[in-house]
Amino acid sequence: MSSMSSKQISFVEGEMVEWEYLKLVDQYDPILRTPTVPIDFENVQGQKIAYTSFSLMKTCERMNGLGLSANQCGIKYSICVINHIEDGKVYSLINPVVTAKSEELVSYNEGCLSFPGLFLKLSRAAWVEVDFFAGNGEKVSKRFEGIWATCVQHELDHLAGICYTDLVSPIKLDIAKRKVKQNLRKIRTATTGS
Repeated sequence: MSSMSSKQISFVEGEMVEWEYLKLVDQYDPILRTPTVPIDFENVQGQKIAYTSFSLMKTCERMNGLGLSANQCGIKYSICVINHIEDGKVYSLINPVVTAKSEELVSYNEGCLSFPGLFLKLSRAAWVEVDFFAGNGEKVSKRFEGIWATCVQHELDHLAGICYTDLVSPIKLDIAKRKVKQNLRKIRTATTGS
Protein backbone atom coordinates (compact mmCIF):
# COMPACT_ATOMS: atom_id res chain seq x y z
CA MET A 1 0.00 0.00 0.00
CA SER A 2 1.31 3.42 -0.88
CA SER A 3 0.49 6.31 1.37
CA MET A 4 -0.01 10.04 1.15
CA SER A 5 1.32 10.52 4.68
CA SER A 6 2.68 8.51 7.57
CA LYS A 7 0.71 6.08 9.71
CA GLN A 8 -1.68 7.45 12.29
CA ILE A 9 -3.54 6.05 15.29
CA SER A 10 -7.18 6.46 16.29
CA PHE A 11 -9.24 4.93 19.07
CA VAL A 12 -12.38 3.21 17.82
CA GLU A 13 -14.77 1.70 20.36
CA GLY A 14 -11.92 1.54 22.89
CA GLU A 15 -9.55 -0.19 20.47
CA MET A 16 -6.41 1.38 19.03
CA VAL A 17 -6.48 1.32 15.21
CA GLU A 18 -3.48 2.17 13.07
CA TRP A 19 -4.25 3.66 9.65
CA GLU A 20 -2.92 5.89 6.89
CA TYR A 21 -4.21 8.04 4.06
CA LEU A 22 -4.02 5.97 0.89
CA LYS A 23 -3.07 7.05 -2.60
CA LEU A 24 -5.30 6.22 -5.55
CA VAL A 25 -3.86 4.13 -8.36
CA ASP A 26 -3.81 5.57 -11.86
CA GLN A 27 -7.06 5.09 -13.79
CA TYR A 28 -5.19 2.83 -16.25
CA ASP A 29 -3.88 0.50 -13.52
CA PRO A 30 -4.96 -3.10 -14.31
CA ILE A 31 -6.09 -3.63 -10.69
CA LEU A 32 -9.19 -1.54 -11.50
CA ARG A 33 -10.18 -4.18 -14.07
CA THR A 34 -9.39 -7.14 -11.82
CA PRO A 35 -12.08 -8.64 -9.56
CA THR A 36 -11.15 -8.35 -5.89
CA VAL A 37 -10.58 -11.27 -3.54
CA PRO A 38 -13.03 -11.93 -0.67
CA ILE A 39 -11.46 -11.68 2.76
CA ASP A 40 -11.07 -14.98 4.56
CA PHE A 41 -11.47 -13.92 8.18
CA GLU A 42 -9.74 -17.08 9.40
CA ASN A 43 -6.55 -16.37 7.42
CA VAL A 44 -6.34 -12.55 7.40
CA GLN A 45 -5.42 -10.89 10.68
CA GLY A 46 -8.06 -8.66 12.24
CA GLN A 47 -5.52 -5.85 12.56
CA LYS A 48 -4.90 -5.89 8.80
CA ILE A 49 -8.64 -5.79 8.09
CA ALA A 50 -9.17 -2.90 10.53
CA TYR A 51 -6.12 -1.08 9.12
CA THR A 52 -7.34 -1.37 5.52
CA SER A 53 -10.95 -0.58 6.39
CA PHE A 54 -10.14 2.49 8.50
CA SER A 55 -7.56 3.74 5.97
CA LEU A 56 -10.20 3.57 3.21
CA MET A 57 -12.72 5.41 5.41
CA LYS A 58 -10.31 8.22 6.26
CA THR A 59 -9.10 8.53 2.66
CA CYS A 60 -12.68 8.71 1.33
CA GLU A 61 -13.57 11.42 3.85
CA ARG A 62 -10.40 13.40 3.10
CA MET A 63 -11.15 13.33 -0.64
CA ASN A 64 -14.81 14.33 -0.09
CA GLY A 65 -15.89 11.13 -1.82
CA LEU A 66 -19.17 9.30 -1.36
CA GLY A 67 -17.53 5.92 -1.82
CA LEU A 68 -14.18 4.24 -2.32
CA SER A 69 -13.16 0.65 -3.07
CA ALA A 70 -9.97 -1.09 -2.00
CA ASN A 71 -8.76 -1.76 -5.55
CA GLN A 72 -8.89 1.99 -6.30
CA CYS A 73 -6.02 2.18 -3.78
CA GLY A 74 -4.16 -0.84 -5.13
CA ILE A 75 -5.55 -3.30 -2.55
CA LYS A 76 -6.84 -6.62 -3.88
CA TYR A 77 -9.40 -7.32 -1.14
CA SER A 78 -13.20 -7.07 -1.39
CA ILE A 79 -13.71 -3.99 0.79
CA CYS A 80 -15.39 -0.71 -0.02
CA VAL A 81 -16.59 2.21 2.05
CA ILE A 82 -19.68 4.40 1.72
CA ASN A 83 -19.52 7.91 3.17
CA HIS A 84 -23.22 8.14 4.15
CA ILE A 85 -23.35 11.85 4.90
CA GLU A 86 -27.07 11.79 5.82
CA ASP A 87 -26.40 9.19 8.55
CA GLY A 88 -23.17 10.92 9.57
CA LYS A 89 -21.46 7.53 9.20
CA VAL A 90 -18.90 5.93 6.96
CA TYR A 91 -19.81 2.28 6.36
CA SER A 92 -17.12 -0.30 5.68
CA LEU A 93 -18.51 -3.12 3.55
CA ILE A 94 -16.35 -6.24 3.60
CA ASN A 95 -17.26 -9.06 1.18
CA PRO A 96 -20.50 -7.24 0.23
CA VAL A 97 -23.26 -9.11 -1.62
CA VAL A 98 -26.49 -7.61 -2.97
CA THR A 99 -29.36 -9.77 -1.69
CA ALA A 100 -32.25 -7.75 -3.19
CA LYS A 101 -32.79 -4.68 -5.34
CA SER A 102 -35.66 -2.68 -6.71
CA GLU A 103 -36.94 -3.00 -10.24
CA GLU A 104 -37.45 0.76 -10.23
CA LEU A 105 -34.46 2.62 -11.62
CA VAL A 106 -33.11 6.08 -10.77
CA SER A 107 -30.56 8.12 -12.70
CA TYR A 108 -27.73 10.21 -11.32
CA ASN A 109 -24.69 11.88 -12.82
CA GLU A 110 -22.03 9.64 -11.32
CA GLY A 111 -18.49 10.74 -10.65
CA CYS A 112 -15.56 8.66 -9.48
CA LEU A 113 -12.43 9.49 -7.48
CA SER A 114 -10.43 7.44 -10.01
CA PHE A 115 -11.70 9.57 -12.91
CA PRO A 116 -11.65 13.18 -11.64
CA GLY A 117 -14.08 15.50 -13.43
CA LEU A 118 -15.72 12.73 -15.47
CA PHE A 119 -19.49 12.56 -14.89
CA LEU A 120 -21.70 9.94 -16.52
CA LYS A 121 -25.49 9.68 -16.24
CA LEU A 122 -26.36 6.09 -15.35
CA SER A 123 -29.55 4.32 -14.30
CA ARG A 124 -29.37 1.94 -11.36
CA ALA A 125 -31.72 0.25 -8.90
CA ALA A 126 -33.46 2.79 -6.62
CA TRP A 127 -32.62 0.68 -3.55
CA VAL A 128 -30.42 -2.30 -2.73
CA GLU A 129 -30.17 -4.62 0.24
CA VAL A 130 -26.65 -5.73 0.99
CA ASP A 131 -25.14 -8.35 3.31
CA PHE A 132 -21.59 -7.56 4.38
CA PHE A 133 -19.16 -7.83 7.25
CA ALA A 134 -18.22 -4.74 9.25
CA GLY A 135 -14.60 -4.01 10.17
CA ASN A 136 -15.03 -5.90 13.46
CA GLY A 137 -16.18 -9.06 11.65
CA GLU A 138 -19.86 -8.61 12.54
CA LYS A 139 -22.32 -9.64 9.81
CA VAL A 140 -24.63 -6.80 8.76
CA SER A 141 -27.65 -6.48 6.47
CA LYS A 142 -28.51 -2.96 5.35
CA ARG A 143 -30.79 -1.33 2.84
CA PHE A 144 -29.39 1.65 0.91
CA GLU A 145 -31.73 3.98 -0.98
CA GLY A 146 -31.45 6.75 -3.58
CA ILE A 147 -27.98 8.18 -4.11
CA TRP A 148 -26.57 5.78 -1.49
CA ALA A 149 -27.91 2.79 -3.43
CA THR A 150 -26.20 4.20 -6.51
CA CYS A 151 -22.95 4.60 -4.54
CA VAL A 152 -23.11 1.02 -3.30
CA GLN A 153 -23.72 -0.33 -6.81
CA HIS A 154 -20.87 1.82 -8.18
CA GLU A 155 -18.45 0.51 -5.53
CA LEU A 156 -19.57 -3.11 -5.92
CA ASP A 157 -18.91 -2.76 -9.66
CA HIS A 158 -15.38 -1.62 -8.76
CA LEU A 159 -14.93 -4.70 -6.58
CA ALA A 160 -15.99 -6.84 -9.57
CA GLY A 161 -13.41 -5.12 -11.79
CA ILE A 162 -15.99 -2.97 -13.59
CA CYS A 163 -15.60 0.80 -13.96
CA TYR A 164 -18.58 3.08 -14.60
CA THR A 165 -16.94 4.04 -17.90
CA ASP A 166 -17.75 0.48 -19.07
CA LEU A 167 -21.49 1.08 -18.63
CA VAL A 168 -22.00 3.76 -21.29
CA SER A 169 -21.60 3.82 -25.05
CA PRO A 170 -18.27 4.98 -26.52
CA ILE A 171 -20.05 8.08 -27.91
CA LYS A 172 -21.45 9.10 -24.49
CA LEU A 173 -18.05 8.48 -22.89
CA ASP A 174 -16.30 10.61 -25.52
CA ILE A 175 -18.76 13.49 -24.99
CA ALA A 176 -18.29 13.31 -21.22
CA LYS A 177 -14.48 13.23 -21.56
CA ARG A 178 -14.60 16.50 -23.52
CA LYS A 179 -16.13 18.19 -20.45
CA VAL A 180 -13.54 17.00 -17.90
CA LYS A 181 -11.34 20.14 -17.91
CA GLN A 182 -14.39 22.40 -17.60
CA ASN A 183 -15.78 20.24 -14.76
CA LEU A 184 -12.46 20.28 -12.90
CA ARG A 185 -12.36 24.10 -13.15
CA LYS A 186 -15.90 24.28 -11.72
CA ILE A 187 -14.97 21.94 -8.87
CA ARG A 188 -11.81 23.92 -8.10
CA THR A 189 -13.78 27.20 -8.10
CA ALA A 190 -16.47 25.73 -5.84
CA THR A 191 -13.95 24.39 -3.32
CA THR A 192 -11.41 27.23 -3.31
CA GLY A 193 -13.55 30.18 -4.38
CA SER A 194 -11.01 31.15 -7.05
